[in-house]
Amino acid sequence: MLRPSYNLRNTSAPVPVRRKLVSPRQTFVMAPPHALPATGAGYGDRAVLTGISWVFTLFLLVRLVLTDPVMNGFINYSDEGGSLIEKIHPATYGIIGLLVLTLFRVQVTLSIAEFRLIKTMLGLIGVIFGLTIFLTMIGRSVSMGYLLETYIGACLAAILLVLLPQEKRQMIGEVLVVFVMVNALLAIAEKAAGARLLPYPYEELSFRPTALTSHPLSIGLLHAGTVVFVLATRWRALFKAGAIGLIVLGTFAAGARTGSIFTGAAAIIALMVTTMPGASAESRFRLKALLLGSLLLIGPLLLLGANEAGFLERFHGGYFDENAQARVDVYQVFDWVTTNEILFGSDLLAIKKMVFERLGILVESSVVVFVFQFGLFGAVLFMAAIFWVFYRLAAAGDRRAFIGSVAFLAVALSNDAMSGKHPILMVMFLMLIAFRRGGVDAFGRPISLKWGEKS
Repeated sequence: MLRPSYNLRNTSAPVPVRRKLVSPRQTFVMAPPHALPATGAGYGDRAVLTGISWVFTLFLLVRLVLTDPVMNGFINYSDEGGSLIEKIHPATYGIIGLLVLTLFRVQVTLSIAEFRLIKTMLGLIGVIFGLTIFLTMIGRSVSMGYLLETYIGACLAAILLVLLPQEKRQMIGEVLVVFVMVNALLAIAEKAAGARLLPYPYEELSFRPTALTSHPLSIGLLHAGTVVFVLATRWRALFKAGAIGLIVLGTFAAGARTGSIFTGAAAIIALMVTTMPGASAESRFRLKALLLGSLLLIGPLLLLGANEAGFLERFHGGYFDENAQARVDVYQVFDWVTTNEILFGSDLLAIKKMVFERLGILVESSVVVFVFQFGLFGAVLFMAAIFWVFYRLAAAGDRRAFIGSVAFLAVALSNDAMSGKHPILMVMFLMLIAFRRGGVDAFGRPISLKWGEKS
């Protein structure tokens, strides 16, 4: 039985610092800056922690598999209108419940670096609520559905993962990597069969698989951001190589051109910066040269095979086709509105209607959505907060984490992925936390250890 406590104890301070917590059954023990707890995040009831970890994993898979089109078949989840309760995924409610249970039931030991990650997440939540309150005060409505689901939900899930022991984080991270591999395999199978597993509400000129996501572009985004995390798993090198090849091929099969480019580039760059095993610098250099030579030889063969299988058909007409041009043409909307509407925002529904009437296209740009929803100043603040979270999560991990983060943000900002209900942002947050190894030095700067090393 845990002893009731209201203390947050910083063991590195000369005098204990006491702060009242939300629960009398919760104790946060702050480890010294130079040390990390043996378990990575917690001591307490092991049976409860194990149960929470497995239920958390189940909720994550449910959140990923029950996509927008599936949910819209039962409730008004992502369509216009409906109550706010309907806009939150049932799995997200479950994750929030698990977070509350963990805070009340489990004693958690955090390093200062981990506690700062939680503060970073709370900072993003604070920015969202601050912008919402400000816009409400000036009489502007805010679409809270995707903000609650995509951003606040992702932050709460990330906080829950930080509270779990390191071995549980690693397990959850590897389950997510397996999900990405299964998603890639299904994309290839759907392309070969010409049929989808999950419902898809849009009509397209050419068939593109969706696998376990809501859209072909979601496959590109998911794979581009997560392919580097294959290298962080505890699997054998040969299995890792096969997994990376599968994910890259699955991205091409989905016809996600930008996602395919960044997935392949991220995989190659991450492999090249990976420290090779070897007793001497010469042997490590020889192994890396062999790896590069193999990539240069096998890469064209894989592309040739993918082309024969029809995976590259969307590249045949060049990169800038009608779909790509539409994402550029949408920025003409800034010529149709006043400076005041750009600086302080406008009615987003009216903006979408205007674009569709004049150009016949949808607003598939998160930049446009953010500017007209929050105003230019609010959009800059919101994006800065998102970039800061990615920086803080990646800085406490490995340089390959930066590669995945840059690939994710580049692909996400090329369409409307950042302004919709997509669980991929949550997946990125969780993977950056699951595979991190590191504390902080005496100056509070992150210590970046190699993936797989014990802290």
